Amino acid sequence: MKKNLGFFLILLASLCGTSSVAATRLDFATIDRLTYRCFQEEKWDSVIVVGKQALRQDIDYYYLRVRMGISYFKKSDYFPAATHLKKARQFNSSDPIVANYLYLAYLYTNRSEEARVTGPLNPGLKPGDEPGDEPGGLEEIHAEGGYMVSSDRAPANLATLMGSDSLYGEQDLYGNSSYSNLSVKLRIAKRVSLSAAFNYLDFAKTKYIQYCSIEDQLQTIADSSWGKFYHYTFPKVIHDTSFTYHVTQFEGHIGATVLLPWGLKVMPAFHFIHVSYPVVSSAYKLQRVTDTGYFTAYDSNYVTFPFDRVVYSYSRSDTSFNNYVAALQVTKDLGMFNIGVHGSWSNLNNKTQKQAGASLTWYPLGNLNLYETTTATGFFQGTVQRLLLSQVIGAKITPWMWGEANFYYGDYTNANIFNGSIVYNNSDMIDYRGGASLVFQAGKHLSFSIIYQYSRRESQQIYYIKTQDPDTHLVNEVKQTTNNPYNTNTLIGGITWKF
Repeated sequence: MKKNLGFFLILLASLCGTSSVAATRLDFATIDRLTYRCFQEEKWDSVIVVGKQALRQDIDYYYLRVRMGISYFKKSDYFPAATHLKKARQFNSSDPIVANYLYLAYLYTNRSEEARVTGPLNPGLKPGDEPGDEPGGLEEIHAEGGYMVSSDRAPANLATLMGSDSLYGEQDLYGNSSYSNLSVKLRIAKRVSLSAAFNYLDFAKTKYIQYCSIEDQLQTIADSSWGKFYHYTFPKVIHDTSFTYHVTQFEGHIGATVLLPWGLKVMPAFHFIHVSYPVVSSAYKLQRVTDTGYFTAYDSNYVTFPFDRVVYSYSRSDTSFNNYVAALQVTKDLGMFNIGVHGSWSNLNNKTQKQAGASLTWYPLGNLNLYETTTATGFFQGTVQRLLLSQVIGAKITPWMWGEANFYYGDYTNANIFNGSIVYNNSDMIDYRGGASLVFQAGKHLSFSIIYQYSRRESQQIYYIKTQDPDTHLVNEVKQTTNNPYNTNTLIGGITWKF
């Protein structure tokens, strides 16, 4: 009778899923017999279904975890496999087969620190899967470069740059830019990895200036019996000028990953930014000129009158400054989920910023073949407070190609992402950003990547309006600003070598 019951339960577990077994209360002996037989017959789904029912009934022991962990591993569900195999090792840490499977489960989910702690290597490891364990070893080297095309290379509103009062207006526009990166990842110890990166960015910029002045223009000279009369007009004349220059940015980023004994990963990071560019400044003054009004022949006398012209002058001075970002992220794996909290402090563009947020990553297939990450971050800069949201979805498209799509919503100006490794310190406002990337595996060690990014930004326009004080009737010129939207498209190519 018990034998028939066993076959019946196995059949239900294989065909109907969890609910079939969940409706039946199983004892320890039945669970052990069912999981052992299904394991021997490589019925991985049945092992998992019966094992889940056992855990719900608070039946938990070494061989149950081993069978469940290996069953998940055979199905390529490496995240739950690691969870059960780790639990099995807590029951018995001397089994090399369990250590072997756990080691590989960590490797196949990009958790190299956990894999090194699980060592030493075992004879059953698949050749080429084991990473180096020696401290100070080079794990990875990566290089990439890209180019950004901006629609803001020239102002679309040059005709109205000064505004309605036609006094003065200026815009400092970001044009195209280039980017290059070189980064390495090192093994410092079994529980500690170190990453270092160097970035170079070159932004082409143009400062457009437009102003209006009332100018004296001689039109005609009329002869008469008494002399000559000089006729002038005083039109408003619009002047346009522009200055091109480059902003260069050198960056250094260093970060560590420390695996703590209770499964937490602590990742401190520091980002140094050196910015240099010429500052173009404008100044105006009133220049007094004397124009001839008329000439009297009887005494050969020229009668003149004074007139004030507005004259603008421009200066260019080099400037440079250093900015810093200090960041910290803490994450923990919970089965098919990874939760994290992060925070940072920075002093970008003469302001102080603070960020704090949380992220949740889900691996619905139990491996890296499909994942999504949702992140929410609070940004604080003086009285400015923003909520920054991002969504990332990635999937394995073919055995040798992975794809990822991302969307970042909110004004990321002066903010940072990826634990301080990417900093948005340009002066323009960022409305949102989206992109996609492809990674091509070209062998055991070599991979290539291509990244596309689109962003919607706004550049600031400065102009002046005239206002009149109702009491004194004095006319004042008041500075105004408005933002003009534009788009950027970026393409980045990269190459990675894993040792």
